[in-house]
Amino acid sequence: MKLIIRSLRVVSCLLAFLLTGLPGHAGEMLTDTTNLGDGLYLFHYGNQQSIFLVGSESVIVTDPLSKEAATVYRAAIAEVTDQPVTHVAYTSSFFDRVPGAQVFADEGAEVIAQENCKSNLMATPHPDALLPDRTYTDHASVSVGDVSLELYYFGQSFGTCLSVMIAKPANIMLVHTLVTPPASMVPQDPTLANYYLHNLLPFFVYVEELAAAQGVEHVVGSLAVEGAAPLASIELITEQRVFWDTLLRIVEVEYNKGTSARAIPKKADMKALSGYAGYDPRHIEIMMRRVYSLYRIGR
Repeated sequence: MKLIIRSLRVVSCLLAFLLTGLPGHAGEMLTDTTNLGDGLYLFHYGNQQSIFLVGSESVIVTDPLSKEAATVYRAAIAEVTDQPVTHVAYTSSFFDRVPGAQVFADEGAEVIAQENCKSNLMATPHPDALLPDRTYTDHASVSVGDVSLELYYFGQSFGTCLSVMIAKPANIMLVHTLVTPPASMVPQDPTLANYYLHNLLPFFVYVEELAAAQGVEHVVGSLAVEGAAPLASIELITEQRVFWDTLLRIVEVEYNKGTSARAIPKKADMKALSGYAGYDPRHIEIMMRRVYSLYRIGR
């Protein structure tokens, strides 16, 4: 697949990654737009990525990222097409992904998300995050002529309203944060604060089954990895599930032996996890204590 990359590089990659997420630095962020083919584009801002689809009628945008990023995002779209943005789809309700939709709503775009995202944003509002205009329960399809975005919900996973997205006809999948090309990874947050462990393995199985049923062959990430290709084989979904299955089973074995949460990291054999990207024994120890609660209280 031929990738056409337009880059607006202002500072070095290192500085851009250090500044990611900080307000007031829109002009200092590393940004680029990558054509993934069949009307699908990847917008890269700092260490965050979002996809948009250009159809024969209009444009579908996913996560605007922030108020500052959305302005740059809209300008990037304008370099690709003069079509209007008519839809914005949220992958989640996280504050590092959904603020900024007003930039697109100002031109009449409809905001779409899984129904729990609306509940979350109503309960804990963000000044720059718009409530969804339309919500769905299990599946929604957004079409703008010859392209569409398919959204699926498989229960609590990373947060309570994560949408698995498939861009059509490119047939490329995005699973926010849980799957990050180019390799299966140890989560960046060792406390696993946003992970619903009781449903994580079923979630991955559902996603694998969906990908097989839809004939999806590639996955794109919502987090940028410096120097990595934007796409990976759909097999990365399975590889990431195996990481979680391995971690959970290691803790389960020790739990069934009666090992305490504090002692599990000292007794468990972590060699099976050492080959994963981002592996840090100290982080794994913290994760194991968190996973212990899954077997103690069911979550």
